[in-house]
Amino acid sequence: MTTRTKILSLLAAVCVVLSLFFWPEKEPDAYSSATIEAAEEVSRTETEMLAPDERLYGPDGAVRLQSLYNEKPVCLFFWAVWSDDSLKNLAVMEEMYQKYGQDISFVAVPVGPDADEGAEYCRKEGYGLPVYKGEGQLFRDYSISNVPQIIFIARGGQMSRPYDGLVTRRQIEYALAKIQ
Repeated sequence: MTTRTKILSLLAAVCVVLSLFFWPEKEPDAYSSATIEAAEEVSRTETEMLAPDERLYGPDGAVRLQSLYNEKPVCLFFWAVWSDDSLKNLAVMEEMYQKYGQDISFVAVPVGPDADEGAEYCRKEGYGLPVYKGEGQLFRDYSISNVPQIIFIARGGQMSRPYDGLVTRRQIEYALAKIQ
């Protein structure tokens, strides 16, 4: 055997030994459901936002949004009388209010220049859903740029991502179940 062959054989043997000792072993719990759930929980808590505290004006006077979501979860619904999708969602929200109103605070906030007509529309339709007026800061803080928009706030103020446009009963019930 030549010197060159000996050196190459020695290097190959060292590589084999190092590969055996440092070969990555399978991590059985890296993909377990418990590990995934824990990672999702960490991710969720790091990306959730706290809901801004704003003043709302209802038939019984002013109320702070924080006082609502500190008591129980809140379903915050921004809508407009002139929007067909808003009126369809409003009917679904009324149904959800009748079903879950004891456990969840429902807040309907009409948006736009005809916001004053929102409470009158709900009265005419026979809806019991509470209608509140909001100020400009409320719409800026919640980034309301289109209607309808629904934001779910868990007890304590953790805010969900907003649901824009027409939303189904199933989507609303799923979101309500997550914040209860």
